[in-house]
Amino acid sequence: MKKTEATILIMDDDEDILTSSRLLLKQHYTRIITKSDSSEMNRLISTENIDVAILDMNYQKGINDGKEGMLWMRQIKKLNPDIVIILMTAYGEVELAVNAIKAGAFDF
Repeated sequence: MKKTEATILIMDDDEDILTSSRLLLKQHYTRIITKSDSSEMNRLISTENIDVAILDMNYQKGINDGKEGMLWMRQIKKLNPDIVIILMTAYGEVELAVNAIKAGAFDF
């Protein structure tokens, strides 16, 4: 099977999520970048040719409101509006999903 030429960035504080996502996606796409430290986001978006960013909504333990994911999505959109953004969380609510799509996420 031929892989699609694309660079996928996955940001999540859970190493298990990063590993399983990388294993799944590397079968289909040419380059997968996984990072657990959201502070690297600006550098990656500015220096790498990212096609799709898959972002966790929460990076701090005990916080499940999704504000961090929304913040990073807006930051990415400012730096490169062409990047497709997919948001993910284990704590999703309908209102958060609707707000994320309205703010520019491709999927939730």
